[in-house]
Amino acid sequence: MKIIYTRGNRTETLASLATLRKILHRFVAHRVFYELSSRNKRGHEFFSAKNIFVCGSIEITNRDYLTITVFDANNPTHSIEILNPAMMRIYEETPGQGFAVSFISETDTGVESRCYLRDEGDDGEGGTKRTALEHITLPQLFEYLEEITTTESTFRR
Repeated sequence: MKIIYTRGNRTETLASLATLRKILHRFVAHRVFYELSSRNKRGHEFFSAKNIFVCGSIEITNRDYLTITVFDANNPTHSIEILNPAMMRIYEETPGQGFAVSFISETDTGVESRCYLRDEGDDGEGGTKRTALEHITLPQLFEYLEEITTTESTFRR
């Protein structure tokens, strides 16, 4: 899966599932706006569904294909499942605010499916305190993860 970081127009390849978990964990215990849509090449929408909920947890698996499941904290029967996305676009206009991602998949026939998730802020209960890693920008997060990986490989030798 490709990662496109809109700030600076940078494209990277997904380094690991741990990196994806770190990026998406920013949504946990926050109100999340989502839009699921599908459209053809000419921009005609087939469908679009929108809602806001509090994200309880996010599960990421990669067996035969990448699966990302976002669970609603207040409704156990409500979840979003994203199957085998081709790319993830990250929107972060102001560091620490306005964080959003979209997962995009496209078929050979030119139909694009998109799942857009936007952080709408803390769930209001104040039960969770954000860690220092959640306050940094994504480029800083990638540098931090690169540093850890380099340090870990140095210790293993």
